[in-house]
Amino acid sequence: MFENLLHQEGMAARLKQEVLGDSLAPALLFSGPSLSGKLTAALELARVLCCEDGKRWNCRCGNCRAHRSLSHPRTILMGRRNLIPEISVCAELMRRDGSDVPRYLMVRSVRKLLRRFDPVLWEEEERKLAKLHSIMERLVETTDLILPGNQPPEGEKRGTLPASLVDDSIEMQKALPALLPVAQVRHVRSWARHSTVKDHKTIIIDDAARMPDASRNALLKFLEEPPANTSIILITDRKPLLLPTIVSRLRDYPFRKRSRAQEAEILRRVFRREGEGGLQEFFDSRRHGTSRMAIAKRFIEQADSNNRAIPEELLEIRDLEDMRGFLEALSAELRRRWKDTPFPKHRRFLAEQHWIRNARFRAENLNLPIPLVLRGLYHSIGGL
Repeated sequence: MFENLLHQEGMAARLKQEVLGDSLAPALLFSGPSLSGKLTAALELARVLCCEDGKRWNCRCGNCRAHRSLSHPRTILMGRRNLIPEISVCAELMRRDGSDVPRYLMVRSVRKLLRRFDPVLWEEEERKLAKLHSIMERLVETTDLILPGNQPPEGEKRGTLPASLVDDSIEMQKALPALLPVAQVRHVRSWARHSTVKDHKTIIIDDAARMPDASRNALLKFLEEPPANTSIILITDRKPLLLPTIVSRLRDYPFRKRSRAQEAEILRRVFRREGEGGLQEFFDSRRHGTSRMAIAKRFIEQADSNNRAIPEELLEIRDLEDMRGFLEALSAELRRRWKDTPFPKHRRFLAEQHWIRNARFRAENLNLPIPLVLRGLYHSIGGL
């Protein structure tokens, strides 16, 4: 078990020991840097807790087969995460190689997104998904088609299927709520308490620090009395933003940042890419087809030219993690432009860095809409 959690040996050993020793807490917090394997560990833990035969990664029991393909009905995945970079990377790999492993990675990456539209979460809110119904059907049918064991796509389909999966996934990604709705917390709480207790249930809440007060209060009530045979896993890379009352009810599992060499090995072993740098840079280059640094440069150029229309790529940023990455790229690009001037401590430079910090604070702490925050930052830097 946990063989797929690469270069987090200490965490894998701890989780394995607690599972085998039947000492796992019902509510867990997977905290640590982005791209450190937290979601991978959560999904693997969900599989292990349902396994009927030894808990091995290659177990052939029905529960394990369903978990490996991310189709097990007793696991709920909720919360926002930008899956488009991962889906795009898997699409590239599948176009080069139509064998079982690339197809398996493709299925899992798309279903990490699809599972966030589970009917349990959207009960009584089906109207919001009506426009996405045909897209969801295509994604389900296509992922079923490319499952390992089925006939691999050939000829033209080998190129068109991955592209269609990416295009449809982008539309689904846009529909994810920016903040975790309180209705979803209540729905999953009811589902956990009233559904059968035969199989172990796992609820995974991604980007757990991003939720309004109503959702936090509903979650707190859930954590106070978790149902039997249920595991609740919160995932965050911003632990300080979680309410202390919530953190106190969770057992913390701090993931460490992998080294550059370890990330390079993951890129080579999993995605078969060499010389791509670290994981963040690799996935960043597949984010909406444009790198963060390129967007930052365009942002500055258009703002300096008093162009009121902000770059279109900026309007696509709805995810807090995306926004943090963009702000880091913007800060770095502004530093680069000022470093060659005679006055690196120029007031303008200090003002720009202040505006960037303020934008991050408004999105993270005040929960203001990310497009609104970025638009305000654009006008501040451009002096519009």
